[in-house]
Amino acid sequence: MKTDKIKSYILETIICIVLFFALFVPNIFTKIVLAVIITFYMLITRKILQKRNILSMYHKQATLLMALLGAVYLMIFYLMGLYFGYYEATVKFSIWSILNYIIPIATIIIASEVIRSIFLAEKSIISKILTIIAMILIDLIIYANIYQITTFDGFINIISFTLFASIACNLLYNYISIRFGCKPVIVFRLITVLYAYIIPIIPDVYIFFRCFLRILYPYIIYLILEKCYSKDNFVVASKDKKKTIISTVILITIMTLLIMLISCKFKYGILVIGSGSMTGTINKGDAVVFESYDNQIISTGQVIIFEKNNMSIVHRVIDIKQVDGEYRYYTKGDANGQADEGYITNNEILGISKFRIIYIGYPTLWLRDIFTKT
Repeated sequence: MKTDKIKSYILETIICIVLFFALFVPNIFTKIVLAVIITFYMLITRKILQKRNILSMYHKQATLLMALLGAVYLMIFYLMGLYFGYYEATVKFSIWSILNYIIPIATIIIASEVIRSIFLAEKSIISKILTIIAMILIDLIIYANIYQITTFDGFINIISFTLFASIACNLLYNYISIRFGCKPVIVFRLITVLYAYIIPIIPDVYIFFRCFLRILYPYIIYLILEKCYSKDNFVVASKDKKKTIISTVILITIMTLLIMLISCKFKYGILVIGSGSMTGTINKGDAVVFESYDNQIISTGQVIIFEKNNMSIVHRVIDIKQVDGEYRYYTKGDANGQADEGYITNNEILGISKFRIIYIGYPTLWLRDIFTKT
């Protein structure tokens, strides 16, 4: 038993390392190459571990239900496009897209879900955590062609939005895989991923709403499955059910709030400080939580966030003048010897600083340095 666990941990760690590198070097780990690697890895894993899940008697019905729920997901997403509009798919449906995207991605999904079911048969917390990490990395790689991963902003898009949604989805996939096997998850993922390479138009829904839908929908699916199959032998105790529901709601709430902050599209946003111009008040590596500017009254001494030369700057207002009915704000970094050149107008103000969170922005700065050097 211990030998199997050690083998499982080693195999899971290896695939996590490989996938992590694959995320950063997509030119080497193309979709085709990754499909071959994961398929080969799946065959080795099956040979070494030889695990079998005991499936619910409802696994066939669950597969059909997940197919229906996948279709409903697409319907909701495309109905959102009636409000937000549509754009032409980046990858057109053709023989080339079938060979380079559809078949490799379908292979990756199928092989990865078989791997998930094998690892989850171990029934170990460590295995579950490592499995989720590996599956999240696969998710990020699949979506990497949507956001340009070679740029820092593209990387932040993936981390900020796809990552949180992927966590929610993979918690659901783990639950389904343990209870009903890998087929329901495979069917659902094929429907909700491959549409982008088949349907010629894509809803132009802002990334926040896409992410929110991918966070909320898994929880709805979980409730539906619990309602439909609550009499199954796999049903958990009422207390455990309540704990699971409460923890899921809390997780979704936290992830939603984080996404809202990072998106900077709502009342409050968050910005990482990348310079030392405000050292002593706000240090490099800190993150500033700010309230979006909506014609609030700004006073001398307030710290504001404004845009200058396509850069977001956090400096203090040191003087305000009104010229021909236009307010002009003169700013300065607390650690700078001189005031900023020129002045800021209302149109350039993004927000008003509310408080800082120390040190939390350092990982972002380190990642920015990595992308700057490469």
